Amino acid sequence: MDPVKQSPPTPDEGAPDLECAICFSQFNNVFRTPKMLQCKHTFCLECLARMNVKSAEPEAIQCPLCRSVTPLPVLGLPKLDNNPAILSYLPEAMQRVYSVRFNRSKGRLQVKRAPDAHALPQLRTVSNSLDVGAPNGRSSSGGGQAQGVLRLSSKPTCRVLIMTSVVLLLVLLTCIIIFLLK
Repeated sequence: MDPVKQSPPTPDEGAPDLECAICFSQFNNVFRTPKMLQCKHTFCLECLARMNVKSAEPEAIQCPLCRSVTPLPVLGLPKLDNNPAILSYLPEAMQRVYSVRFNRSKGRLQVKRAPDAHALPQLRTVSNSLDVGAPNGRSSSGGGQAQGVLRLSSKPTCRVLIMTSVVLLLVLLTCIIIFLLK
């Protein structure tokens, strides 16, 4: 078989960006659903929820790119319009968006109903809830977690920083050992 035919097609020049401009994670149909603000900029639901939890204005979202304000729908953040152009570029199994609710006071996104048994394996492994942080003015340690414990984040930037630190530490230790052996 020809390896070129097995690789996924490259997006066209006019294709939308399939990553959130805030977290650089690929959009999906659960917590990283592409949500469109009134200014037509699109971000994942998770990033918008994190922004809303820390915002002094819980009834609106300010676009991080152009600073325009989008009032939130009556039923909350998950009811913002999905970006159909981006959803159409996702694999067919990911074009059905799961119903998610957002509890701002608890800083939690939650899938209303679990993925069905016929879902793809990667969709069945998705957690049914996601902690997006405590709202401003609330302590985030109230959930029973020990303070001072290093918790690896799902944010790509944190993983890269931690991995880079580990590699640099290993290089430094190797240099010290080589120096001592001479």
